[in-house]
Amino acid sequence: MPRSTIEYACALFRRQLRDVPAPDTFDEFGEEIEESRGVFARWIGAREEEVSFQTNTSTSLNLVASMVAPEPGENVVVDDLGFPSGTFPMMALQKKGVEVRWVKNRSGLVKSEDYEKAVDPRTRLVIVSLVSWVNGLRAEVEGITKVAHENGAFCMVDSTHGTGYIGIDASSWKLDFLATSNYKWLLSPYGASEFYCAKRLLEEFDPPHVGWHSTPGGTRSLSAESLEIAKTAKRFEPGNLDYVSILALTKSLGFMSRIGRRRIAAQTLRLSGLVNEGLRELGLNVPTPSDDAHLSGITFAYSEKVTGERLASLLRKRGIVVAHRQYHSRSGIRVSPYFYNQERDVETFLEATKKIIRGSV
Repeated sequence: MPRSTIEYACALFRRQLRDVPAPDTFDEFGEEIEESRGVFARWIGAREEEVSFQTNTSTSLNLVASMVAPEPGENVVVDDLGFPSGTFPMMALQKKGVEVRWVKNRSGLVKSEDYEKAVDPRTRLVIVSLVSWVNGLRAEVEGITKVAHENGAFCMVDSTHGTGYIGIDASSWKLDFLATSNYKWLLSPYGASEFYCAKRLLEEFDPPHVGWHSTPGGTRSLSAESLEIAKTAKRFEPGNLDYVSILALTKSLGFMSRIGRRRIAAQTLRLSGLVNEGLRELGLNVPTPSDDAHLSGITFAYSEKVTGERLASLLRKRGIVVAHRQYHSRSGIRVSPYFYNQERDVETFLEATKKIIRGSV
Protein backbone atom coordinates (compact mmCIF):
# COMPACT_ATOMS: atom_id res chain seq x y z
CA MET A 1 0.00 0.00 0.00
CA PRO A 2 1.15 3.57 -0.59
CA ARG A 3 2.45 5.23 2.56
CA SER A 4 -0.12 7.99 2.07
CA THR A 5 -2.96 5.44 2.19
CA ILE A 6 -1.70 3.90 5.42
CA GLU A 7 -1.26 7.31 7.05
CA TYR A 8 -4.76 8.34 5.94
CA ALA A 9 -6.33 5.17 7.40
CA CYS A 10 -4.45 5.66 10.67
CA ALA A 11 -5.72 9.25 10.85
CA LEU A 12 -9.30 8.01 10.47
CA PHE A 13 -8.84 5.54 13.31
CA ARG A 14 -7.28 8.23 15.51
CA ARG A 15 -10.28 10.40 14.80
CA GLN A 16 -12.61 7.63 15.95
CA LEU A 17 -10.62 7.40 19.16
CA ARG A 18 -10.84 11.15 19.71
CA ASP A 19 -14.35 12.14 18.59
CA VAL A 20 -17.68 11.36 20.22
CA PRO A 21 -19.89 9.12 18.04
CA ALA A 22 -22.77 11.16 16.66
CA PRO A 23 -25.38 11.05 13.89
CA ASP A 24 -23.33 13.67 12.06
CA THR A 25 -20.56 11.10 11.70
CA PHE A 26 -22.86 8.74 9.79
CA ASP A 27 -23.93 11.57 7.52
CA GLU A 28 -20.37 12.63 6.84
CA PHE A 29 -19.14 9.11 6.22
CA GLY A 30 -22.20 8.50 4.05
CA GLU A 31 -21.35 11.43 1.80
CA GLU A 32 -17.73 10.31 1.51
CA ILE A 33 -18.80 6.76 0.72
CA GLU A 34 -20.94 8.04 -2.14
CA GLU A 35 -17.91 9.89 -3.50
CA SER A 36 -15.91 6.66 -3.24
CA ARG A 37 -18.65 4.80 -5.06
CA GLY A 38 -18.38 7.23 -7.94
CA VAL A 39 -14.58 7.06 -8.03
CA PHE A 40 -14.58 3.27 -8.27
CA ALA A 41 -17.44 3.22 -10.79
CA ARG A 42 -15.43 5.42 -13.14
CA TRP A 43 -12.42 3.15 -12.64
CA ILE A 44 -14.32 0.20 -14.17
CA GLY A 45 -16.49 2.06 -16.68
CA ALA A 46 -19.69 1.72 -14.68
CA ARG A 47 -22.38 3.98 -13.26
CA GLU A 48 -22.35 4.98 -9.62
CA GLU A 49 -25.71 3.32 -8.99
CA GLU A 50 -24.32 -0.02 -10.25
CA VAL A 51 -21.65 -0.35 -7.54
CA SER A 52 -22.07 -1.69 -4.02
CA PHE A 53 -19.49 -2.29 -1.30
CA GLN A 54 -19.03 -5.76 0.17
CA THR A 55 -16.61 -7.34 2.63
CA ASN A 56 -14.75 -9.43 0.04
CA THR A 57 -15.04 -10.96 -3.44
CA SER A 58 -16.18 -14.30 -2.00
CA THR A 59 -19.26 -12.59 -0.54
CA SER A 60 -20.19 -11.18 -3.94
CA LEU A 61 -19.73 -14.53 -5.69
CA ASN A 62 -21.99 -16.23 -3.16
CA LEU A 63 -24.45 -13.34 -3.44
CA VAL A 64 -24.79 -13.92 -7.19
CA ALA A 65 -25.09 -17.69 -6.77
CA SER A 66 -27.92 -17.10 -4.31
CA MET A 67 -29.76 -14.57 -6.47
CA VAL A 68 -29.39 -16.34 -9.81
CA ALA A 69 -30.46 -19.56 -8.05
CA PRO A 70 -30.03 -22.28 -10.72
CA GLU A 71 -32.70 -24.94 -10.56
CA PRO A 72 -32.30 -28.73 -10.76
CA GLY A 73 -31.51 -29.70 -14.34
CA GLU A 74 -29.80 -26.40 -15.10
CA ASN A 75 -26.04 -25.96 -15.19
CA VAL A 76 -23.30 -23.49 -14.31
CA VAL A 77 -19.99 -23.18 -16.13
CA VAL A 78 -16.54 -22.54 -14.68
CA ASP A 79 -12.99 -23.13 -15.92
CA ASP A 80 -10.15 -24.97 -14.22
CA LEU A 81 -8.00 -21.84 -13.79
CA GLY A 82 -10.45 -20.00 -11.56
CA PHE A 83 -10.04 -19.17 -7.88
CA PRO A 84 -11.84 -21.52 -5.42
CA SER A 85 -14.14 -18.71 -4.24
CA GLY A 86 -15.64 -18.76 -7.72
CA THR A 87 -15.84 -22.53 -8.08
CA PHE A 88 -16.80 -23.63 -4.55
CA PRO A 89 -20.21 -21.84 -4.52
CA MET A 90 -20.95 -23.46 -7.88
CA MET A 91 -19.91 -26.91 -6.64
CA ALA A 92 -22.17 -26.45 -3.61
CA LEU A 93 -25.11 -26.16 -6.01
CA GLN A 94 -24.64 -29.79 -7.02
CA LYS A 95 -26.52 -30.82 -3.88
CA LYS A 96 -29.55 -29.07 -5.40
CA GLY A 97 -29.30 -31.00 -8.65
CA VAL A 98 -27.39 -28.33 -10.57
CA GLU A 99 -24.71 -29.55 -12.97
CA VAL A 100 -21.25 -27.97 -12.84
CA ARG A 101 -19.50 -27.93 -16.20
CA TRP A 102 -15.74 -27.45 -16.37
CA VAL A 103 -13.91 -25.81 -19.25
CA LYS A 104 -10.42 -27.32 -19.29
CA ASN A 105 -7.36 -25.28 -20.18
CA ARG A 106 -5.02 -26.41 -22.92
CA SER A 107 -1.40 -25.69 -22.03
CA GLY A 108 -2.54 -22.81 -19.86
CA LEU A 109 -4.93 -21.29 -22.39
CA VAL A 110 -8.73 -21.09 -22.41
CA LYS A 111 -10.38 -19.28 -25.31
CA SER A 112 -13.90 -17.97 -25.63
CA GLU A 113 -14.77 -20.63 -28.21
CA ASP A 114 -13.96 -23.30 -25.61
CA TYR A 115 -17.00 -22.05 -23.68
CA GLU A 116 -19.22 -22.63 -26.71
CA LYS A 117 -18.91 -26.37 -26.10
CA ALA A 118 -20.00 -26.09 -22.46
CA VAL A 119 -22.65 -23.35 -22.49
CA ASP A 120 -26.15 -24.19 -23.72
CA PRO A 121 -29.74 -22.95 -23.17
CA ARG A 122 -29.81 -24.78 -19.82
CA THR A 123 -26.84 -22.77 -18.54
CA ARG A 124 -27.82 -20.31 -15.83
CA LEU A 125 -24.47 -18.74 -14.91
CA VAL A 126 -20.90 -18.55 -16.21
CA ILE A 127 -18.07 -17.61 -13.82
CA VAL A 128 -14.74 -16.37 -15.20
CA SER A 129 -11.64 -14.72 -13.74
CA LEU A 130 -10.40 -11.71 -15.67
CA VAL A 131 -6.90 -12.92 -14.76
CA SER A 132 -6.24 -16.43 -13.47
CA TRP A 133 -4.85 -16.52 -9.95
CA VAL A 134 -2.75 -19.55 -10.89
CA ASN A 135 -1.10 -19.00 -14.26
CA GLY A 136 -2.05 -15.41 -15.06
CA LEU A 137 -4.13 -16.08 -18.17
CA ARG A 138 -6.01 -12.92 -19.14
CA ALA A 139 -9.43 -14.22 -20.14
CA GLU A 140 -11.32 -13.27 -23.29
CA VAL A 141 -14.07 -11.77 -21.15
CA GLU A 142 -16.00 -10.01 -23.89
CA GLY A 143 -16.16 -13.16 -26.00
CA ILE A 144 -17.12 -15.35 -23.04
CA THR A 145 -19.85 -12.90 -22.00
CA LYS A 146 -21.19 -12.97 -25.56
CA VAL A 147 -21.36 -16.78 -25.51
CA ALA A 148 -23.23 -16.69 -22.20
CA HIS A 149 -25.74 -14.07 -23.38
CA GLU A 150 -26.43 -15.87 -26.66
CA ASN A 151 -27.61 -18.82 -24.57
CA GLY A 152 -29.61 -16.75 -22.10
CA ALA A 153 -27.09 -17.15 -19.26
CA PHE A 154 -25.62 -14.59 -16.90
CA CYS A 155 -21.88 -13.99 -16.71
CA MET A 156 -19.93 -12.97 -13.61
CA VAL A 157 -16.33 -11.75 -13.69
CA ASP A 158 -13.88 -11.94 -10.81
CA SER A 159 -11.47 -9.14 -11.69
CA THR A 160 -9.34 -9.36 -8.54
CA HIS A 161 -6.04 -9.91 -10.35
CA GLY A 162 -6.61 -7.34 -13.06
CA THR A 163 -8.56 -4.38 -11.69
CA GLY A 164 -5.58 -2.18 -10.95
CA TYR A 165 -3.82 -2.24 -14.31
CA ILE A 166 -6.12 -3.77 -16.92
CA GLY A 167 -8.62 -1.34 -18.39
CA ILE A 168 -12.13 -2.55 -17.57
CA ASP A 169 -15.23 -1.18 -19.26
CA ALA A 170 -18.19 -2.89 -17.64
CA SER A 171 -20.64 -1.08 -19.89
CA SER A 172 -19.12 -1.80 -23.30
CA TRP A 173 -18.18 -5.33 -22.23
CA LYS A 174 -21.87 -5.84 -21.39
CA LEU A 175 -21.02 -7.44 -18.05
CA ASP A 176 -23.79 -8.69 -15.79
CA PHE A 177 -21.81 -8.90 -12.55
CA LEU A 178 -18.26 -8.13 -11.47
CA ALA A 179 -16.45 -8.37 -8.14
CA THR A 180 -12.97 -7.45 -7.07
CA SER A 181 -10.70 -7.38 -4.02
CA ASN A 182 -8.90 -4.26 -2.85
CA TYR A 183 -5.94 -5.71 -0.98
CA LYS A 184 -4.04 -6.90 -4.05
CA TRP A 185 -3.59 -4.85 -7.21
CA LEU A 186 -5.62 -1.93 -5.84
CA LEU A 187 -3.07 -1.45 -3.04
CA SER A 188 -5.67 -1.06 -0.31
CA PRO A 189 -6.60 -2.60 3.07
CA TYR A 190 -8.53 -5.78 3.76
CA GLY A 191 -12.15 -5.44 4.78
CA ALA A 192 -13.87 -4.04 1.71
CA SER A 193 -14.41 -4.99 -1.91
CA GLU A 194 -16.69 -3.89 -4.74
CA PHE A 195 -19.62 -5.62 -6.42
CA TYR A 196 -20.95 -4.42 -9.77
CA CYS A 197 -24.44 -5.29 -10.94
CA ALA A 198 -25.58 -3.98 -14.32
CA LYS A 199 -28.38 -1.44 -14.03
CA ARG A 200 -30.69 -3.52 -16.21
CA LEU A 201 -30.56 -6.30 -13.57
CA LEU A 202 -30.80 -4.30 -10.37
CA GLU A 203 -34.50 -4.78 -9.85
CA GLU A 204 -34.63 -8.25 -11.35
CA PHE A 205 -33.08 -9.81 -8.25
CA ASP A 206 -34.16 -9.37 -4.65
CA PRO A 207 -31.20 -9.12 -2.27
CA PRO A 208 -31.06 -12.20 0.01
CA HIS A 209 -30.11 -9.96 2.95
CA VAL A 210 -31.68 -6.60 3.78
CA GLY A 211 -31.12 -4.10 6.55
CA TRP A 212 -31.22 -0.43 7.43
CA HIS A 213 -28.77 0.47 4.65
CA SER A 214 -30.81 -1.32 1.98
CA THR A 215 -33.38 1.47 1.87
CA PRO A 216 -33.29 4.45 -0.52
CA GLY A 217 -33.27 7.05 2.26
CA GLY A 218 -30.44 8.09 4.54
CA THR A 219 -29.93 7.34 8.22
CA ARG A 220 -32.34 10.15 9.19
CA SER A 221 -35.25 8.77 7.18
CA LEU A 222 -35.55 5.32 8.72
CA SER A 223 -38.93 3.78 9.46
CA ALA A 224 -39.66 0.29 10.69
CA GLU A 225 -43.29 0.53 9.55
CA SER A 226 -42.69 -0.34 5.89
CA LEU A 227 -39.97 -1.80 3.71
CA GLU A 228 -38.75 -0.09 0.57
CA ILE A 229 -35.64 -1.45 -1.09
CA ALA A 230 -33.28 0.90 -2.91
CA LYS A 231 -33.40 0.71 -6.69
CA THR A 232 -29.61 1.10 -6.89
CA ALA A 233 -26.82 -1.30 -5.93
CA LYS A 234 -27.13 -0.02 -2.36
CA ARG A 235 -29.87 -2.65 -2.08
CA PHE A 236 -27.02 -5.16 -1.60
CA GLU A 237 -25.60 -3.30 1.44
CA PRO A 238 -27.68 -4.37 4.46
CA GLY A 239 -25.63 -2.66 7.19
CA ASN A 240 -22.71 -0.48 8.15
CA LEU A 241 -19.78 -0.61 5.78
CA ASP A 242 -16.07 -0.72 6.51
CA TYR A 243 -15.73 3.03 6.11
CA VAL A 244 -11.99 3.17 6.73
CA SER A 245 -11.16 0.47 4.16
CA ILE A 246 -13.42 2.03 1.52
CA LEU A 247 -12.08 5.55 2.02
CA ALA A 248 -8.53 4.17 2.01
CA LEU A 249 -9.29 2.57 -1.37
CA THR A 250 -10.27 5.99 -2.69
CA LYS A 251 -6.93 7.32 -1.47
CA SER A 252 -5.05 4.55 -3.29
CA LEU A 253 -7.04 5.04 -6.48
CA GLY A 254 -6.16 8.72 -6.35
CA PHE A 255 -2.50 7.81 -5.96
CA MET A 256 -2.67 5.43 -8.93
CA SER A 257 -4.60 7.94 -11.04
CA ARG A 258 -1.88 10.52 -10.55
CA ILE A 259 0.66 8.04 -11.87
CA GLY A 260 -1.66 7.22 -14.75
CA ARG A 261 -3.41 3.95 -15.57
CA ARG A 262 -1.71 3.66 -18.95
CA ARG A 263 1.71 4.06 -17.35
CA ILE A 264 0.82 1.49 -14.70
CA ALA A 265 -0.38 -0.98 -17.34
CA ALA A 266 2.61 -0.45 -19.61
CA GLN A 267 5.16 -0.91 -16.83
CA THR A 268 3.40 -3.91 -15.29
CA LEU A 269 2.97 -5.80 -18.57
CA ARG A 270 6.49 -4.94 -19.74
CA LEU A 271 8.03 -6.36 -16.57
CA SER A 272 5.73 -9.38 -16.66
CA GLY A 273 6.80 -10.06 -20.23
CA LEU A 274 10.45 -9.96 -19.17
CA VAL A 275 9.72 -12.43 -16.35
CA ASN A 276 7.84 -14.74 -18.72
CA GLU A 277 10.57 -14.68 -21.35
CA GLY A 278 13.42 -14.91 -18.84
CA LEU A 279 12.03 -17.99 -17.11
CA ARG A 280 11.59 -19.73 -20.45
CA GLU A 281 15.21 -18.98 -21.31
CA LEU A 282 16.27 -20.54 -18.01
CA GLY A 283 14.56 -23.76 -19.08
CA LEU A 284 11.60 -23.63 -16.71
CA ASN A 285 8.16 -24.74 -17.81
CA VAL A 286 5.92 -21.68 -18.19
CA PRO A 287 2.22 -22.51 -18.82
CA THR A 288 1.41 -18.80 -18.96
CA PRO A 289 0.51 -17.29 -22.35
CA SER A 290 2.96 -14.58 -23.41
CA ASP A 291 1.00 -13.01 -26.29
CA ASP A 292 -0.33 -9.49 -25.82
CA ALA A 293 -3.98 -10.56 -25.76
CA HIS A 294 -3.55 -12.97 -22.83
CA LEU A 295 -0.53 -11.61 -20.91
CA SER A 296 -1.20 -10.23 -17.42
CA GLY A 297 0.86 -9.24 -14.41
CA ILE A 298 1.17 -12.88 -13.29
CA THR A 299 3.51 -15.61 -14.55
CA PHE A 300 3.54 -19.20 -13.30
CA ALA A 301 6.58 -21.41 -13.80
CA TYR A 302 7.87 -24.73 -12.51
CA SER A 303 11.12 -26.65 -12.67
CA GLU A 304 11.73 -30.37 -12.85
CA LYS A 305 14.76 -29.88 -10.57
CA VAL A 306 13.31 -28.09 -7.54
CA THR A 307 9.84 -27.75 -6.06
CA GLY A 308 8.08 -24.44 -6.14
CA GLU A 309 7.91 -24.39 -2.34
CA ARG A 310 11.69 -24.74 -2.04
CA LEU A 311 12.36 -22.27 -4.86
CA ALA A 312 10.10 -19.66 -3.26
CA SER A 313 11.75 -20.24 0.13
CA LEU A 314 15.29 -19.87 -1.24
CA LEU A 315 14.32 -16.74 -3.16
CA ARG A 316 12.82 -15.20 -0.03
CA LYS A 317 16.10 -15.73 1.80
CA ARG A 318 17.64 -13.59 -0.94
CA GLY A 319 15.05 -10.87 -0.36
CA ILE A 320 12.92 -11.82 -3.38
CA VAL A 321 9.24 -12.50 -2.74
CA VAL A 322 7.23 -14.80 -5.01
CA ALA A 323 4.36 -17.14 -4.16
CA HIS A 324 4.45 -20.93 -4.11
CA ARG A 325 1.52 -22.28 -6.12
CA GLN A 326 0.20 -25.65 -7.25
CA TYR A 327 -0.87 -25.82 -10.88
CA HIS A 328 -2.62 -29.10 -11.65
CA SER A 329 -0.21 -31.17 -9.51
CA ARG A 330 2.79 -29.08 -10.60
CA SER A 331 4.63 -27.32 -7.79
CA GLY A 332 5.87 -23.96 -9.00
CA ILE A 333 6.07 -20.24 -8.33
CA ARG A 334 3.80 -17.34 -9.18
CA VAL A 335 5.68 -14.15 -10.02
CA SER A 336 3.76 -10.86 -9.94
CA PRO A 337 5.74 -7.69 -10.73
CA TYR A 338 3.86 -4.42 -10.48
CA PHE A 339 4.46 -0.85 -11.59
CA TYR A 340 6.55 -0.05 -8.50
CA ASN A 341 9.09 -2.68 -9.55
CA GLN A 342 11.92 -1.92 -11.94
CA GLU A 343 13.76 -3.87 -14.61
CA ARG A 344 16.69 -4.47 -12.28
CA ASP A 345 14.30 -6.25 -9.89
CA VAL A 346 13.45 -8.70 -12.66
CA GLU A 347 17.15 -9.16 -13.50
CA THR A 348 17.95 -9.84 -9.84
CA PHE A 349 15.11 -12.37 -9.62
CA LEU A 350 16.15 -14.21 -12.79
CA GLU A 351 19.82 -14.36 -11.76
CA ALA A 352 18.93 -15.74 -8.34
CA THR A 353 16.57 -18.29 -9.89
CA LYS A 354 19.29 -19.43 -12.30
CA LYS A 355 21.75 -19.99 -9.45
CA ILE A 356 19.19 -21.95 -7.42
CA ILE A 357 18.23 -24.16 -10.37
CA ARG A 358 21.85 -24.86 -11.28
CA GLY A 359 22.68 -25.61 -7.67
CA SER A 360 19.88 -28.18 -7.56
CA VAL A 361 21.31 -30.32 -10.35
